[in-house]
Amino acid sequence: MEAKSRVVLFVCPHGAGKSRIAAAWFAGAAPEGWTATTAGLEPQQQVSVHAPRLLAGTAVEDLLDLALPRPLSAIPDAELVVAIDCRPGAIPGATEWRLQHEAFDEHMTAELKERAQRLARELAR
Repeated sequence: MEAKSRVVLFVCPHGAGKSRIAAAWFAGAAPEGWTATTAGLEPQQQVSVHAPRLLAGTAVEDLLDLALPRPLSAIPDAELVVAIDCRPGAIPGATEWRLQHEAFDEHMTAELKERAQRLARELAR
């Protein structure tokens, strides 16, 4: 019988950009048995154009989830929830990430990469 994966749920306000970028970087560094998925507090109708643009040519470009943004209720079994730039306390019990770089640019992508890879290292311990 195959062991069930443990899930990190990355949430951002719309589930379409920042959470997608963080999940891709986490997936690229995830310890064995861990996976990543995304959701939005108020999901957009489509994935942000910024996510594929900012991950183009990176090692995790192919790990970007391009499925339609999902609400929190669609992901019931997350072991860990990371709320990225959501209003404080919006998701009780979530780890809250407030980004220093809010613009969808290479600085924000680098910050998400560093945080997601650090989280993967911490979970590997």
